[in-house]
Amino acid sequence: MSAADRLLSHLTRVKRTAPGKWAACCPAHESKSGSSLSVRELDDGRLLVHCFGGCSVEFLLAHLALELD
Repeated sequence: MSAADRLLSHLTRVKRTAPGKWAACCPAHESKSGSSLSVRELDDGRLLVHCFGGCSVEFLLAHLALELD
């Protein structure tokens, strides 16, 4: 299972926006928008994660009980 698959399996309202790109609700804060969190998988497997509500990646991962590899 890829890093993207592992992260996306913990998120809600996931929508693929382009190849290797998704939008979802940020689980670390009350988000009513299905696009408060952006996830992008790079060619080398690394993920770029951005919360438009201002949550840090560390806060988001801690909320999901996940760790950086």
